[in-house]
Amino acid sequence: MLAVPSAGEDIVREVAFLFEALDGVRARAQAEHESAQAAAAVVEADVQAQRAQILAAAREQGERVAARLLCEHREAYEREAATLLADARREAARVLARGRESTPTLVAEVMRRIGGQPS
Repeated sequence: MLAVPSAGEDIVREVAFLFEALDGVRARAQAEHESAQAAAAVVEADVQAQRAQILAAAREQGERVAARLLCEHREAYEREAATLLADARREAARVLARGRESTPTLVAEVMRRIGGQPS
């Protein structure tokens, strides 16, 4: 013979243990969720700290590289400027020497023309 539960208080007592078990599962799930959120917050904070360290290191490295390149370029430009200046001085000396050589002849020619002497 099969027994059919009666409606009312008896059914509540008969299934109450199921709801208690569900409440326990829900509480454990909530605790696990909160624990996971706390762990995620810790991980996120660690990642943010690592990110800040990586960015600071990259910034420092970038500044070192930029300073080195600036120094290298400055030295190269200074060498180039020294070469150009030396070339200019040599050219000026050459022009002055040529002028010294040709000046007496030019002065004589000017004097001759001023004096009315034929060429």
